[in-house]
Amino acid sequence: MPTVTIALNGRNYDIACDEGEQARVTELAAELRRRMENLTRTAGTLSEGMVFVMTALLLADELDQKKRESTKLRDEGREASLKREVALADTIEALAQRVETLAARVEAA
Repeated sequence: MPTVTIALNGRNYDIACDEGEQARVTELAAELRRRMENLTRTAGTLSEGMVFVMTALLLADELDQKKRESTKLRDEGREASLKREVALADTIEALAQRVETLAARVEAA
C-alpha cells in the first residue's frame, strides 16, 4: 500500500492510501494546509491541537452548509417537478374532455 508524506502545521505525516490515490491525498493535504495557515494568520498563535480542531470545525460547518443547500435545491426541484406534473395532468384531462366532446358529436351526426 503506497504512502504519501504530507506536511501540516510544521509536521510531516505519512498517510497510507490505495494505489492511484496519492495525487488526491496530496491535493487534499494542500487544501487542508492552506486552511490551517489562513486560520493561524487570522486567529494568531494557537496550539497545534487547537489549529487542527478549529480547522476541522470550519470544514464541518462548510460541509453542513453545502448539505443544507443541496437539500434545499433538491426540495425545490421536487416542488417544481410536482407542479409540472399537476399542470400536465390538467392538460391531459382537458384534452380528454375535448376528445369525448368530439366523439359525442361524431356519434350524434
